[in-house]
Amino acid sequence: MNSSMGSFESDIKRKILGRTKAEKAFRPWWDFVEDWLMNSLVFLGFLTLPTAYVTGNPVECVVHPSLWNKTQIWDPLGIGLIDRRGQSLDDEYMEENYGSPITQVRMTHWYVKRYCTENFVSKFVFYFPYILLIVPLTLVLVDRIFIKTFAAGNKIKQFYELLVEDSLQREDVENMSRENMKNLHEIMQSFRFSNVCYWSYLSRTILEIFLSIGLFLIYWCWGMPNLERDIDCNVHGLKHTCVLPNHQFYFYILAVSSALLCVYILCNLYNLVWIVWPQMGLMYRVIKKYREHIDTPAVHVHKKKDIISTDNFLNVYFDRRHKDLKLLLNLLAETSGLPESFRILTLFDKKFQSLWKPQNLRFEEYETVNPLLKMKSHSIIVRWNDAPIGHFLANYDSSLSFEYTVDIEPSPSSELGLKSVLYKKEEPILLNGKTDEGKHPECFNLLESGGTPNLNRTPNLPRKGSSITESLRYEVSFENIIQQEDEYTVTISTELNGRTVTQTVEKFPMGQEN
Repeated sequence: MNSSMGSFESDIKRKILGRTKAEKAFRPWWDFVEDWLMNSLVFLGFLTLPTAYVTGNPVECVVHPSLWNKTQIWDPLGIGLIDRRGQSLDDEYMEENYGSPITQVRMTHWYVKRYCTENFVSKFVFYFPYILLIVPLTLVLVDRIFIKTFAAGNKIKQFYELLVEDSLQREDVENMSRENMKNLHEIMQSFRFSNVCYWSYLSRTILEIFLSIGLFLIYWCWGMPNLERDIDCNVHGLKHTCVLPNHQFYFYILAVSSALLCVYILCNLYNLVWIVWPQMGLMYRVIKKYREHIDTPAVHVHKKKDIISTDNFLNVYFDRRHKDLKLLLNLLAETSGLPESFRILTLFDKKFQSLWKPQNLRFEEYETVNPLLKMKSHSIIVRWNDAPIGHFLANYDSSLSFEYTVDIEPSPSSELGLKSVLYKKEEPILLNGKTDEGKHPECFNLLESGGTPNLNRTPNLPRKGSSITESLRYEVSFENIIQQEDEYTVTISTELNGRTVTQTVEKFPMGQEN
């Protein structure tokens, strides 16, 4: 019996309370809390189900104490029965009749218990375990009805399967962007002037708030007053008193359920505020602040004014005619973090993508000869300036880690061709090819510490367009490249909190003079 009950419980949680991968990808922490609360309420319902009065657990009743020794037909000590003249009726005593004056009223003890259970126990207490199960299932049903009615589930599934699922598993953003051009176009066509997800999410939240408040009031206004320790019961004119079994247990279960329902209401209130007041969203705050940032006059030397005009900046995100894309990106930022949402947004908005690209990318190639191996090798120095959005993000929130990762092919023979450079807040530090002492950017190889490039060497093959008189903030060097290829491939990944947002891939010929 216990195994079948446990199997039934798990089936309900999986089929009714379960979520698809697409739904989980867009469920922020408060929605996960709500799911946990619903699972807890279902668990409490199944926990109390064996004690339900419906399944044959009646109350325990005796004749009311006010009748003891006053009618001369009841022996309160249970020694025997007496008639009106005080004569013993022990010979008429039978155990199944114990608790009733059998010479006066022919009622069995089981009849009294069942009669009082059916007619005098509060319906809330009588069906309490089932009420505990109906409450979470009703709230989940509301969610399912709105998803089906607005067809929001299909939108979420399409967005997840065509783009988000692939993005969460990959770091090669450049290849992903090329491979998903068709999917991007399909998503844009599907989400253009689409608001069904937004209105479904908003309507569902409002209805769940009113419904959960109503259920909470039922708990406190109907449930708590009826959880009495004992009740009086009139059985065909004979007064009895009955004890409610599991009274204390029901009280604790109801208190816990009420607390869980209260937390559920608070989560939905927070969700409602998050929907109607976008400033509570992490992604919206960052993007809105950046729009204000580029509208203000330039006060720093290295900042370029009018990088992008707000007239055409992020229309795909801010346009009120298609709120679904904005909602899903905001939810993705809450569940998977800012980098994932920014990565998806850069695929839709190329102007926004350009803000993440490093500026003034330059390459310099040096040819050296190893005296021990008597073999020629190449050294490459990569220099660049910050992406336009880098300064803002680094100063907006200190918890955001903004960095660049440089990958080169062919890679050096003695180290991994992959190095990272953290964002530095100082002014440009490279001037006329010389590095200010003590102010070099923090550059490190992903496997070992990267060395500082030797600028005293005479460049043998300076790369075309690599002006060393220009002020550049960052540089990394790759030495001892002995493979002979037709061209180098340099990939610079712009990363936020360790996740790639966008990539810049450049190729240039190997070993050719200006």
